[in-house]
Amino acid sequence: MPTFHQTRSHGFHRLRIAAIEKETPDAVVVTLHIPAELKKQFCYHPGQHLTLKATVDNEELRRCYSICSSPLDDVLQIGVKIIPQGRFSTFINRQLKVGDELDVMRPQGSFGHRPRSDQQGHYLAIAAGSGITPILSIIKSTLAREPDSTFTLIYGNRTSRSMMFKEALADLKNRYLSRLQLLYLFSQETTDSPLFNGRIDIEHLNHLGKILLNFAQFDHAFLCGPETMLDDAGWVLEQAGIPTKRIHSERFNTGQAQKAAPPANLAGRSETRVEIHLDGRILNITMNAGDDSILDAALRQGADLPYACKGGVCATCKCRLKSGEVGMRVNYSLEPDQLAAGYILSCQSWPKGEGVVVDFDV
Repeated sequence: MPTFHQTRSHGFHRLRIAAIEKETPDAVVVTLHIPAELKKQFCYHPGQHLTLKATVDNEELRRCYSICSSPLDDVLQIGVKIIPQGRFSTFINRQLKVGDELDVMRPQGSFGHRPRSDQQGHYLAIAAGSGITPILSIIKSTLAREPDSTFTLIYGNRTSRSMMFKEALADLKNRYLSRLQLLYLFSQETTDSPLFNGRIDIEHLNHLGKILLNFAQFDHAFLCGPETMLDDAGWVLEQAGIPTKRIHSERFNTGQAQKAAPPANLAGRSETRVEIHLDGRILNITMNAGDDSILDAALRQGADLPYACKGGVCATCKCRLKSGEVGMRVNYSLEPDQLAAGYILSCQSWPKGEGVVVDFDV
């Protein structure tokens, strides 16, 4: 049976489960109770995510889940859909109960939108499956805070039965009839129009762009879903004239860690030293050929660093490179300005030589 950690580790807070609502046969919405003393720490903006930790079958697991509620709701909710062989998502859906407690990091992530009442825009969202989770928060918050803004959602699912937040989206449509346009595609269910049969891909998006939508009219686009959908949607929107900096993407975390291969010039090096600044302390670790990354080496040597996906997606493990050089295998989460400021993903980084110093306190 799953058990929960009895001590708090780096950056986590123990939160009680206030409610669990069945959303689809394989997805739930989890409401977390936030004590008064933690309210400020758990403020969030639409599009952000939470990192959760629990011990399942005697193994510590960490996963990131997007927040589906709006800050205007004065509640904190996440949507969790079971994925194949997904141990944490299955645990959440099948075993977690109201009254249980989970270790949770404060909200993180740069994806999303910060609505302002004096702002007006025409926004597009494209989501597939559980990718709707952060998108729902963005749409709900934007339409409520920006009275002159509009939103168009293209949402793909296998069937209408597997569609998350169907009722919530219908309620939003009724509330903002002329300001919200909903377009649903189903890959395993036939509709009256061939335009809405199939996956969200280049072909379907191009057809939508020719018949229903002028993609060039949108000020910003928000994309969330599997990698192929993000690549296809990003390409179509760029071809339509939307600047790359106005296309905002959030990738699924599949739970499969991407290993950061060491640089070729370190192949013959037995050990490389790295200095880590964390919680006002200095830790010195050594890396060898068996370590996948700076994070992996630090965890092996007992350091309690913040991390979640280990796949370059969530940015929970980000730190600033103060000196030395590193190589990053993949980066799906750091923005160009963060890279320019020296931030790296410790789960994807390997030192290119001696003298590497990284800071987790900035």
